[in-house]
Amino acid sequence: MQLKRILARDTRTATDKAIALYGSDVLIISNHLVNGQTELVVALDLPEAETAATASAVRAVSLLDVASKKVAPAAATKTDSVSFRESLVQAEWDASPSLEAEPKSNLKTGTANPQDARDYLRGREIVDLVRDELALIRREFRLNQQTTGWQSGLSLAPAVQALARELGEASIPQELRALLMDSLKDHTTPAKAMQALKAQLTHALDRPAVTLPTAGVHLLAGPSGAGKTLMTARLARHAEALHGAHDIAVISYQDVRAGAWSQTQMLASQLGIDSFRAGDAATLALLLNELSQRKLVLIDTPGVQMNARVAEVLLIHADCGCHAVVPADASSATLAKLIDSGIVWHSLLVSKVDESSQPWPLLHFLSNHLLGLAGASDGVSAVDLIQDFPVQKLVALGLAQLQPTSSQPAEKITSGFVDQRALRQFHLNVVPA
Repeated sequence: MQLKRILARDTRTATDKAIALYGSDVLIISNHLVNGQTELVVALDLPEAETAATASAVRAVSLLDVASKKVAPAAATKTDSVSFRESLVQAEWDASPSLEAEPKSNLKTGTANPQDARDYLRGREIVDLVRDELALIRREFRLNQQTTGWQSGLSLAPAVQALARELGEASIPQELRALLMDSLKDHTTPAKAMQALKAQLTHALDRPAVTLPTAGVHLLAGPSGAGKTLMTARLARHAEALHGAHDIAVISYQDVRAGAWSQTQMLASQLGIDSFRAGDAATLALLLNELSQRKLVLIDTPGVQMNARVAEVLLIHADCGCHAVVPADASSATLAKLIDSGIVWHSLLVSKVDESSQPWPLLHFLSNHLLGLAGASDGVSAVDLIQDFPVQKLVALGLAQLQPTSSQPAEKITSGFVDQRALRQFHLNVVPA
């Protein structure tokens, strides 16, 4: 992905120039006035082969220079561009599994350290996620162009047109929006149209029931910030009520974030449950062997390098259950990574239901994949766990955005977000727990 800047006297001229230079599919990122002129920032997709070859060449040359001591990253000239480039080279050197056998004493590491390597890997994953988001945005634009004519040709009753406009303005993936729009055409009142939407979504999200993990070895994985550690504590508390604290154990595996281990210790101590820390696969294997008599062992994994961490755990314990943790307002790109990872997920755990006002990407994801919902959380404590989480709650959360005049509304404000207290009250009234 590459960003280009275009200046012209007005927006139309800048847009025509962008199309002429980069084609009709060019993706416009921003539009601003700069010194009386219009500035467009557009995103371009670089060919994968070219990108991979360039990155490999740069990496090979950089590491060769460092290994032969022709270039010392810490001794480089302290210009902004050079120091930044050298810090990335050193971080990748430290993070490369193929170079772990090289004694660190042979390198002039300078300011580089393991934390720099982790930050570099995390930054690279963020860049990849942004690229995926931009690709999905472009796809949504194309689908919207293809379906605009069809949607304008729908003969909707006048009383339902306001609801149709709400559907058009909500952040709903285009495929799901087309399905919902089609379900409105046979109804003449908003109440019947809302019932049709609810029935359509509930049917599309129907899936086999799954239960929370209460026995065996299970790991929790997902994006950074999804709430995996707190969800681990909730599952431990749920199992503790069944088996007792002495039969439950929690392991934090390779989570090196500042304060992560302290949080795990604090939550486990509050529940009276043993907690352990494994910094590598060998330590994890020893812990699992020592804890083999426990009825439930929960492994909390980091958000960085999710696939690698899960593969390491499964290599040690092949029967380990894998559970994905995602926030209710997760983006389409984040959810797509779960499926593209190739991991066989046993269930999906939804976090931060109380903080979400736009669950449409999650609803669209669930309508396309039969991944069972095992539970959810709607608070910030270890007791805020919803067992046997029904899809109707997610449906109600999404439909609350489309009925601002209902008797128990979620107050819709100009920013497009929702008052969470009113929304939770709406859930309690509309969908039984």
